[in-house]
This record gives sequence, structure tokens and C-alpha cells, in this order.
Amino acid sequence: MNKSIKSFIDFYKKAEKLKSTTRHSWVANSSRQESVAEHSWMLCLLAMLLSDKLDKKVDLLKVMKMATVHDLAESVTGDIPTHEVSVRQKNKYKHERKAFKGLVAGLPKQKAKEIISLWDEFEKNETEEAKFANSLDKMEAEMQHNLHINKWVKGDFDVTPYYKDHLFNFDSFMRDFKDEVNVQLMKNLIDAGVGRRIDKKYLDKYKKKNN
Repeated sequence: MNKSIKSFIDFYKKAEKLKSTTRHSWVANSSRQESVAEHSWMLCLLAMLLSDKLDKKVDLLKVMKMATVHDLAESVTGDIPTHEVSVRQKNKYKHERKAFKGLVAGLPKQKAKEIISLWDEFEKNETEEAKFANSLDKMEAEMQHNLHINKWVKGDFDVTPYYKDHLFNFDSFMRDFKDEVNVQLMKNLIDAGVGRRIDKKYLDKYKKKNN
């Protein structure tokens, strides 16, 4: 077998584990938790839908590549919920970097370098593409959570809809979009009778903006 073809097939087998690696979020009908692969796919779909609304033009292909690989290490490390306080949360970056190096080890050098570079750019969150991808990552998680409030645990209430909200300030459209997502989620929490579990300062912020 051609050596490069074998390396792609081997890489596929490693990456395929994302299909069965579950996230903290549940699907809308609450029958199961979503997979990391499903989350990554939705980021790509949102990027395609929203990229032409941004204040500054971005390289859409690069954003979609970044969205595709940003959680690839979780095929090795597993998903760590944002609200989790643990040693593995503290060492998340170090373990993911190690996992990435193992995942791409057999690939042609240029392709391995591209994947690591995309992940590094996402993590640094300095370019317009990275800022867009990171904002989509956080927003998609909130939108998914809005579909299954009955599955929320204490950590979900602790994080609140305003977690890392500053990541949306880079663009006026994304800021407006996230504000609307925040409003919908807060309203759903209040309507579900669990608004009292949200920190008072966030409830006050919501009420002030929507009265």
C-alpha cells in the first residue's frame, strides 16, 4: 500500500473516535449526549451561514478547517466540561498538545504541520479567523444547552450564559447574535422556574436589558 495512503487511513481511524466521544451537552430530544464530531460539524455549518455577516472578511475555508480540528485531541483525552474543576481541567492544554502530536505523527509532514498550526491559532485566539471560530465554539455550546434545560446540572448554572462573553466583542454582528442567544436562554431558564439558580448579578443584567 502507498505509504501516504496508509497514513491517512491510520489517521482516519484515530479521528473517527470523535464520533463516539460524548460531550456534556445533550441533543434536543434528550435521548443521548451529543458527540464531539457533531459539535464540530455544527461549528462548520454556523461558520458557513454567518461568515459574510462579519465586520471584517475572514478566510472561510480556514475557519472551517479550524472548527474541524479544534477538538480533535478529545479523541484521545475525552471531553472536559467547562465547569469542571479538576486536575485534568488544569492540565487540559498540555494533554491536548501531547495528544495532537500523537494523532498527526504518521501523517505527511506538511499535513501534520497544518493541523497543529490550525489548533495553535485557535488556542491563541489572535487572528480574525480564530476569534470567529472561538466565538462559534462558545455560542454553539450555549445554543445546544438551550435545547435541554431539563438536563442541566449545578455546573451549568454556575457557568451561566455570560461565560466568556467578551469573546464576542471583536465583531458587532457576533455581539448582537450572542446577546440574542443570551436573552433566549435566560428567558427559557426563568420560564422553566430555575432562574433563581443563576447568579443574581446575571439575572439583574438580563432584567435590566429586557425591561
